[in-house]
Amino acid sequence: MTSPSRDSLDEAIAARRAQDPLVGAKIGAEEVSRRLLQAMATDRGVHVESLLAVCGALAGHAWQARLRASALAAGQTEPEGLHVVATQNGSAYLVGEGLAQGLFNDRYSTWGLAAAAAQQVGCTVLPDPIVLWRHGLDSLGQEAFGVPQVPSRHQPSPDSLQSLPSLWPALLPLVQRFCPDSAEWPVLFGLLAQQAITMGREVIDPCLALRIVMDTAIAGAMVILPESQANPPGP
Repeated sequence: MTSPSRDSLDEAIAARRAQDPLVGAKIGAEEVSRRLLQAMATDRGVHVESLLAVCGALAGHAWQARLRASALAAGQTEPEGLHVVATQNGSAYLVGEGLAQGLFNDRYSTWGLAAAAAQQVGCTVLPDPIVLWRHGLDSLGQEAFGVPQVPSRHQPSPDSLQSLPSLWPALLPLVQRFCPDSAEWPVLFGLLAQQAITMGREVIDPCLALRIVMDTAIAGAMVILPESQANPPGP
């Protein structure tokens, strides 16, 4: 049985959807941000680069999960246009046009949301999206895969990215609560990345912040999620 406070919040979101279809993603992003900041806080505060990397990787996971949930709803076992690539080191990754379209060309693409935030706080020279995507593909199965192409002093902590296999499934039920439609999952995490870029504007150049978000988002989209995390049951 849900608590009255949860019922009230769910009812408020449902009532506002007619005026703002993305209200669930917006409120959900605020809640996920609050939980991440709390979880990642140390006595020295929150390491901004690690927060950016986590937000980016989660956005990538969300695009893959969105595409696979949509395919499942349509009676397909896997989304059309996506395929598994095996590398020489024995790893396997999911690649395809659907991921590229979602990350870069969708109306609420991770690139569009993150780049807008970066420009708003001072980034004047955006990286080339084609170069970003190509780097992700070229680094599959290598040590450089998922490592943001930024100076060493701005690298996220290894521990922050190692937490992703447990962080994504832990957050997914919360995301589903705010966004029952899987189409909104990447939007929520794109808004989350926006918040992280804006939050870190005094600590890291926004162009570098954008690069961290996109490098990790591309890698997060290509890392194959377990079936239960990619096609979760309904809330």
